[in-house]
Amino acid sequence: MSMKKIIIANWKMNPQILDEALRLAKGLLARSLPKNAEIVIAPPFVYLELLKKNCGKEIKLAGQNISFAERGAFTGEISGLMLKNLGCDYVIVGHSERRYKMGETDEMINLKIKEALKSRLTPILAVGEREKDDDIIQILTKQIRGALGGVEASEMSRLIIAYEPVWAISRPSADIASALSQTASQCPDTPDHALSAALLIKKIIGNLYGADWATNLPVLYGGSVSEENASDFISQNGISGALVGAASLELEKFVKIIKAAEINE
Repeated sequence: MSMKKIIIANWKMNPQILDEALRLAKGLLARSLPKNAEIVIAPPFVYLELLKKNCGKEIKLAGQNISFAERGAFTGEISGLMLKNLGCDYVIVGHSERRYKMGETDEMINLKIKEALKSRLTPILAVGEREKDDDIIQILTKQIRGALGGVEASEMSRLIIAYEPVWAISRPSADIASALSQTASQCPDTPDHALSAALLIKKIIGNLYGADWATNLPVLYGGSVSEENASDFISQNGISGALVGAASLELEKFVKIIKAAEINE
């Protein structure tokens, strides 16, 4: 029996109005979605309570970020317990935008992973090289070792890793219409490369925790996933799903990406 494919919509700082967030969520619920897909939405924090009330059990929720602290004087932060109480089962940690735009370090990401696990959230750890000619082995090893320092093997069953090659992610402008018009032809990554990166990630985890944990580790692809290329990436046996950015903000495109999981069952 095959494991479910995990399809995560990372809405980032979109949409700008609550009604649009609700429209997207209800639009998904109105479709006949694959039974072999775990569908997760990571909306802005301000929409979590609304989606919790409207998504039922069919769609899971994720936080886009988590504080490294449990509670206290940390203006603008959100704790793991808050996310859990808002209905989240998952949280994205170490996204490239947090690393390179917000200055998050491996040490901070490690604390966030531990806080997520402590709060009974499943962390989705994003890793990936910034430039195409970067040393992928060195970078992924450093990021994974840094993020998981002090994390016990018993926690590995609750970890997801998303391979997010920054060089393969389309660079949208501030105009959301321009961001949504990005197509698969602008994504320079290939399914073969994504699979080799996923296998590398599993090898690193195997070296740290043992082969059994590596075999069962879900690795998602988080480059520029579109309705045109989703099936090519998801069909790889070593890739367990996708972390989707801009395309998840257009209902029809995102539904096609989700249905790619059904095609590849």
